[in-house]
Amino acid sequence: MTIALQLRSRLRVSPFRSRLDDYLVSLARGDLLGAARAHFAPDIRLFDNGAAAAEGLEAVLRKLQPVARRFTMLRGTVDGLVCDRAGETAEFSCRFDGVEVDGRFFRETVSFRQRWHLGRIIEEEQWRGAAAFAHTSTYASSGAHVAAAQGAAA
Repeated sequence: MTIALQLRSRLRVSPFRSRLDDYLVSLARGDLLGAARAHFAPDIRLFDNGAAAAEGLEAVLRKLQPVARRFTMLRGTVDGLVCDRAGETAEFSCRFDGVEVDGRFFRETVSFRQRWHLGRIIEEEQWRGAAAFAHTSTYASSGAHVAAAQGAAA
């Protein structure tokens, strides 16, 4: 009984999984700015295709604002989620579908790797384009990613 109480107590202290789920719901709604404001740590480090893209929440928000203004509608479909509650890490891909302000349709797949601490993302790596498929772990359906990567290369 004592073990069960200790485990329950520890699960309440570590909000990782529920916060991760909230983040994924924000991506599914296409709310990039809301996801960043609610889930990124003040000292977040963001990497894009292997290069440092922004450091600190304010810098990330400045980077995301032009992206968010580009769309009249944006939705995400999350796939291949692998998370480690004890290590507070997550990997997944998200296919974004949307309509740009000029009426053009948009589709892009982004692979994510995140490190969390105390319910906030402290580091997020993103890969786009062909790099997204190269960095997708073996957890995802390799056939779908290979087909998508071949379609992008064609």
